[in-house]
Amino acid sequence: MLAGAVAVLVATGLLSWAVGTGWSRLATVVHGVAGLSLLVLAPLKIRGSVQHGFRRRRQGRWLSALLGVMIVTTIVLGVLHASGLWYGVGEWSALWTHVLVAVLSLPLVLWHVTSRPARPRRTDLDRRTLLGGAAVVGAAGVAYATMEAVLRVASLPGADRRFTGSHEVGSFDPARMPTVQWFDDSVPETPADEWELVVAGEPISLDRLRSLARPVEADLDCTGGWWSRQAWDGVALAELLPDLDARSIDVRSATGYSRLLPAGDAPHLYLAVGYGGEPLRRGHGAPVRLVAAGRRGPWWVKWVTAVEPSDRPWWLQFPFPLT
Repeated sequence: MLAGAVAVLVATGLLSWAVGTGWSRLATVVHGVAGLSLLVLAPLKIRGSVQHGFRRRRQGRWLSALLGVMIVTTIVLGVLHASGLWYGVGEWSALWTHVLVAVLSLPLVLWHVTSRPARPRRTDLDRRTLLGGAAVVGAAGVAYATMEAVLRVASLPGADRRFTGSHEVGSFDPARMPTVQWFDDSVPETPADEWELVVAGEPISLDRLRSLARPVEADLDCTGGWWSRQAWDGVALAELLPDLDARSIDVRSATGYSRLLPAGDAPHLYLAVGYGGEPLRRGHGAPVRLVAAGRRGPWWVKWVTAVEPSDRPWWLQFPFPLT
């Protein structure tokens, strides 16, 4: 059951990162219940195999203990993020720490499972096992519902988090919106008056974009655990690509970062040059960035240099770029 819970945690964690619509709520709830189910299982695991392993001085017992500590740490960090009791240090959020510890624990989970091979047995799915599993999930569900109720009664910050689990920061106040970038990206130093932008093979000036830009409200929901609503000054890609006849749109950054988006989303994708009537800040993607309404942060390409129609299907790419 431990391996099953971990598999659910990984799948729902990635899904909640990838989906920016209401479906993310279901993934977030299942993720939370699966995490709390590990805490329910922990006492049983400690009284059973952990104590037995230390009494017999089994090889790898300290690795097992380390795995237990890392799993508990991961869950505690998740609870701290969800409740809003600790946001992290600087730009390094509690959620990213939660993800980092979880990723580092995966090799130990694989070692734990493969070092104790067990053939499936018919009794693995007997009535007693199923009832035990249901009891664990039920207890975790009650714990999750209780935590949500406590957040609301105590008016803790987590009570108002978005359906993705993110906390609101700096809405309609760009100066307060965090500045983050993807992994090894660094902020380009090219001045705005030297910026080169190509749309469908044709150069387009920033002055041209500014003259076409109109305010559009959209929520930037970062995978770092925060979201912010701004009135972006942007131009819809459908306006810049009126005769679009392609499967997808390839949006590329000066850093080499890129994303393929469905061509059908062109009316809801914008090249933004500002927010709230002021120019973008460099850390927020100046001089021009993509606004991908309804999608999570990794789709909001910053420092855009090219927008090109593509015949590649948008789903034929890594869900989360490695660079």
